[in-house]
Amino acid sequence: MISLKNLLGSEGDILSDRSLQLLLLANMVYPMGTTMISPILESLLLPLSTTPAAIGLLMTAFFAPLMLLSPIAGGLTDVYGRKPLLIAGLLIFGISGLFMTFSTSFLLTLSLRFLQGIGGACILPVVVTSLGDLYTGSASATAQGLRSTSHGLSGALFPVFSGFLVLIAWNYPFLLYAVPIPIALIIYLFLEEPSTSRSQGQSQDRISLRTIVQKIPELLLYPRLFAAVLGMFVTSFVFTAYVTYSSLIIVLGISGSAGQAGILVSLFAFTSAVAASQSGRVYSYFTKLIYPFSILSAIIGGGLIVVALSQSIFHMAIGAFCIGLGFGLLFSLWRVLIIEFAPESFRGILISFGETAKGAGATLAPVIMGIVFIILQSYYELIFALRLTNALFGFIAIIVGIYLSFIAVSQTPSRIPMTDF
Repeated sequence: MISLKNLLGSEGDILSDRSLQLLLLANMVYPMGTTMISPILESLLLPLSTTPAAIGLLMTAFFAPLMLLSPIAGGLTDVYGRKPLLIAGLLIFGISGLFMTFSTSFLLTLSLRFLQGIGGACILPVVVTSLGDLYTGSASATAQGLRSTSHGLSGALFPVFSGFLVLIAWNYPFLLYAVPIPIALIIYLFLEEPSTSRSQGQSQDRISLRTIVQKIPELLLYPRLFAAVLGMFVTSFVFTAYVTYSSLIIVLGISGSAGQAGILVSLFAFTSAVAASQSGRVYSYFTKLIYPFSILSAIIGGGLIVVALSQSIFHMAIGAFCIGLGFGLLFSLWRVLIIEFAPESFRGILISFGETAKGAGATLAPVIMGIVFIILQSYYELIFALRLTNALFGFIAIIVGIYLSFIAVSQTPSRIPMTDF
């Protein structure tokens, strides 16, 4: 009989670690801000009195705080510890999400999404950094893969619920945002502060938040680190393009439904979850990491092109599968690279660079693609302009992703020396 531990290989024993289990539980909250909203975006057009070009701003409002606040959150965790920020993030995320149930104003909903994004900006860097505290090497890759797996499982579960709840009432899906509140209580009661963070890190005790922030320009001078951070940006850009526009292509392009859009987002998330669980094996199997990074970059960008050109639900499913495969593995592998580069005292802030890039990709994708979409719409009909926009950015993602792969992993990853600071 195949068990999950066997599926994970030699590092499967980490599943019995309670700290890992609790961090994975908290991690399942963040994707509720993206994949749960994706299948219902088209259904929100009329109640919120907005347009297809503007509806993508609901994604931008959520991701913007991740881009703006992740370095601050990462620095705070390096100085004050992981647990307090995680609890605060969970409560902000859940309460602001619940308030969206009662909003019929697009601007108010945007504001609540931004506030929810602040909560998310506290959750994600803390979880990723805490896993970096607990594990190294292939165990770290496995832990980050499991983090992405829990992300994907959450992303597979909640879109199905939201896709069908919206058939009852347009605002019912927002009731699901009550889930993070009891999770915050569980974290408060049972999670121990990771032993390598503030409670134990002697070197961190000597580093102030101001010192950490002052090092940001210097850290960005490392080409391989910068390439890994930009890799997070590109991967996030493609992911957000899919969750923002796939439901519009399904409903407006192939006459599908919000329920079908929710199922396909779940397919994407499930594929991502399964793929991410194998990150540790992929990281340890390849002696030259350039191969998986470049191949996966081609797969995820190609998946967006398939989605753009789809003429049926089956074609959309193929695209969702490709994006899920690339997303699940690439995000975990890019994060592991950043962790491998990071001196322990700067781990929180360096990981936050990656999360900032992720937030930037997710924030800018609807804006940049929305502008291109509007320009193309002046020359072509709506659905053709939408398809062309997605295909164009899928092609760009392939080229840029492969180029960044060559810069980041042309050599074996090694930690940045503390003497360089």
